[in-house]
Amino acid sequence: MNWIEAIGYSGTAFTIIAYGAKHLVPLRISAILSSLAFLTYGILTQSYPVIVMEIILLPVNSLRLLELLRKHGEQQCEL
Repeated sequence: MNWIEAIGYSGTAFTIIAYGAKHLVPLRISAILSSLAFLTYGILTQSYPVIVMEIILLPVNSLRLLELLRKHGEQQCEL
């Protein structure tokens, strides 16, 4: 296995971790790490379908994580 394949497998591992997450914040963090790994892999292998998918998923998961963190911060302020 070369280092490019290792990046692809790390994306796979993060995806599996995301599917197993019981809470939303770890799910979003795993999904973001997965997207970063797969985006890197897609660029290095010139796999345009992978690149397109991850360019879409990365901001979606990032925005959802920010929403969760803001909501969590607001809840703490109310206490």
